[in-house]
Amino acid sequence: MSDAVSTVEQNPGDDDPGASATPVAPVVLREPANDPAAPATAPTAVTAVPPASDASSQPLRVADIHAGNYDSRHAEITYVYAAKPSEYAIYFAGDVMVQYADDPTIEKQQRQSMQALAPVRAELNALLKGWKEPVAYYWKIAYGLQLALDGDGQAGKDALAAARNELLLDRAAAGRLEYLAWAAGAGAVMLIILAVASRLYPFTHTADNLWLAAKAGLVGAAFSIALGIRGRSVGLDIDRIDNITDGVLRLGIGVISAGVLLLLIGSGVVPNVKVGDATLSGGQMTWQMVLIVGFVAGFLERLVPNILDKRVPLAGDATAPAPAPVTTTAAAGPAPTT
Repeated sequence: MSDAVSTVEQNPGDDDPGASATPVAPVVLREPANDPAAPATAPTAVTAVPPASDASSQPLRVADIHAGNYDSRHAEITYVYAAKPSEYAIYFAGDVMVQYADDPTIEKQQRQSMQALAPVRAELNALLKGWKEPVAYYWKIAYGLQLALDGDGQAGKDALAAARNELLLDRAAAGRLEYLAWAAGAGAVMLIILAVASRLYPFTHTADNLWLAAKAGLVGAAFSIALGIRGRSVGLDIDRIDNITDGVLRLGIGVISAGVLLLLIGSGVVPNVKVGDATLSGGQMTWQMVLIVGFVAGFLERLVPNILDKRVPLAGDATAPAPAPVTTTAAAGPAPTT
């Protein structure tokens, strides 16, 4: 295509009668878009941009769903899992989303069929917030949605439910590891504090050694936590703060319970505690007995609270109708009475 050239010959006599008649070179005007001598940055074409109102009035169609485009929420589409021309598209744009059919009648039917999946889908999305490995579950959500859009709503619901259950197991496993790690760290800190305290404020008599009982209670609580995690009986939460708090409090309860039980026995409030066939009393407490009392109090979380709540009859209590010694067993639950 030839350049559009306009030649303008300036006549000095037209504007200035007194100007000289020196010939003037013609001025050549060229279109920048077609001038090969123009800089590389010069625009080569001018494209008319439709007003924003015209662009927004166009509804999003299934064919518009592709990576790099934006959906109706103005979120960038990064991946398309499945698509059926003019019927649906399942894509990822921050979350797994669905573009329904271009036909309004089919779209209405699809939305109705997806309502049964909404609760499980919402639960999955909530569980995936903050999860370190969500990609595999995004695929499973997309697969369940595709089953429902293809007409098998029950299969889609079952697929989403299976993904939710698997995610709960994964989060529980991660929670157990996190629970154990924080409990171990807190236990190490508590043990150091107790060691320093026993150095600064030592006890003369073994029967009064609260620090020794507290250390044994810490070990008993840690042993109880380990057994609970191994037996999947520890009530874990999907929230990290709750798991950390539960682990630290469990160890703290073990330490405090050990010291309280030693004081109860030594002061005579609880004259004796029966462990199996052995009876522990405050009369002659050796260091081995102090360790046992502390370990049992830390291991059996509900032992001391039950004694303080008078849910377990106290040995030697004159007001009790049938005095009975406190008996401990190997179970990690509340100590039964005999």
